[in-house]
Amino acid sequence: MSAAKQQSGPHGVRRAAVTGVVVVLVVLAAGLALLALQPRTTTATATLTVTPRTEAGADAALLLADRYTALAGSAEVLDAAQADEPALAEVSPTQLQEGIEAERPPGTATVVVQVTLPDRDSAVTAANAVVGRLVEAGTDEQIVDVDPGREASPARTTGSSVTARWVVVSVLLALAAGLCAALASTLLTRGRAAGRATGSADTEGDAEALDDLPGFLADPPGSPAPVPPRTSRTGATAAPVRTPGGAVSRTTASVATLTAAALLVLAAVAVGAPTGRAGDDTSAAPPVGTAPALTPTAPTPTAPDPAVTAPITPTAETGAGALAFRSVPLGSDGIAATATFGGVLLEERAVGLTVTYPSVSLTSDGRRSLAHVRLPTYNCLTTEPPADPVAAGCVRSITEYADLASPELQVTRDGDRIELAGLFPTYTRPNGSAPSHTGRAYQLAASIAPDGPRRDGTTPATGVVRIGLDSATTAPERGVSRLQHPG
Repeated sequence: MSAAKQQSGPHGVRRAAVTGVVVVLVVLAAGLALLALQPRTTTATATLTVTPRTEAGADAALLLADRYTALAGSAEVLDAAQADEPALAEVSPTQLQEGIEAERPPGTATVVVQVTLPDRDSAVTAANAVVGRLVEAGTDEQIVDVDPGREASPARTTGSSVTARWVVVSVLLALAAGLCAALASTLLTRGRAAGRATGSADTEGDAEALDDLPGFLADPPGSPAPVPPRTSRTGATAAPVRTPGGAVSRTTASVATLTAAALLVLAAVAVGAPTGRAGDDTSAAPPVGTAPALTPTAPTPTAPDPAVTAPITPTAETGAGALAFRSVPLGSDGIAATATFGGVLLEERAVGLTVTYPSVSLTSDGRRSLAHVRLPTYNCLTTEPPADPVAAGCVRSITEYADLASPELQVTRDGDRIELAGLFPTYTRPNGSAPSHTGRAYQLAASIAPDGPRRDGTTPATGVVRIGLDSATTAPERGVSRLQHPG
């Protein structure tokens, strides 16, 4: 066996393996070094609860919880939280605004506030401070209690998921680079071995051609031309035939190695792709009332997105209640409104009426708007919707819900006065099963205006709601009606 073949054998395999391992270690070390330079973040979580005091408060608790969810990220609440806590003086308002997320878990009147900041203690302090400001704002509630829930603490904080993703990405890229390096080393070693083998064969052939003494002695000049002997095609003098099997196997191995490396790179891209913050929306939109389209964003995997993320139309093929637990962050120019109204006729039957007592909740940031409507229904043996359906002997029926977002929801604002209108498709929430559409949609319009002086950003409100041809005014005895101004 020639020296060239020996080098392309076990020695070449060892060289390729060593090269691959070295490249894996180098790339992995570079990735971990970059990870050490990445900023660390910590997420702290605090909660507050909205507890009804009366039956009317039970009807409004979810609407009020939605309002406090929207207020959690408002500039007014964040500025007040920073003013209350000197430890947050070094945290910029922009950093705090981008780091806060609030949500209301489905079916509960609990608001979960999460704050993500580089410093763990600052995140804990900020989460508790925001909840404290919301609880203070809820001291004036008359039909519900707004109380702090679980406090944030350093022991219950969670680190950023970027670290784990970066480690996985580094390992995948290091393996891909190691495979490519090993393949390149193998191909280079075999190329050199083939070159040496070709050069050796050419040298031996040239030496035999130059040595013509045996032929001169056997056939001196002037002798008859010898007849060449017939030889078998399979004899010792037959030319060797090379099979392409070696080349095919090398090509297959190369393709398999490159495919594996490409799959590792794709996996690294999939793991390291940014997930996007919930509620991020960089698209420009016109003022309220001009029907802007809402830009979809990716929600966080562990919680509903606190901002409106997609336009919902009455005919869109979306699940019932898709927007039930969302709200629009108010920002500095937004407004939130909550109103509870008296009885409105839904349907006149052969005997009696089907009436409802609507509750409407609206959040708007000046560009986007989202409204939630709650329609508890009663069957009454009266000629008009009674002020108190229970006292009038009405039979409680199902409660219908509806959610509508811009641009289908038309909202106009004149100072502190709000006008909203839209076609609201309704759904129900049967116990033990998912929400389901009723197949009904109501044309609803409401007007909500201030009804007293503003105090701590909150103003009592009054208004009128119209469903179809019937209308009703706000009913203070049935629930809360107020406007919230974050700015």
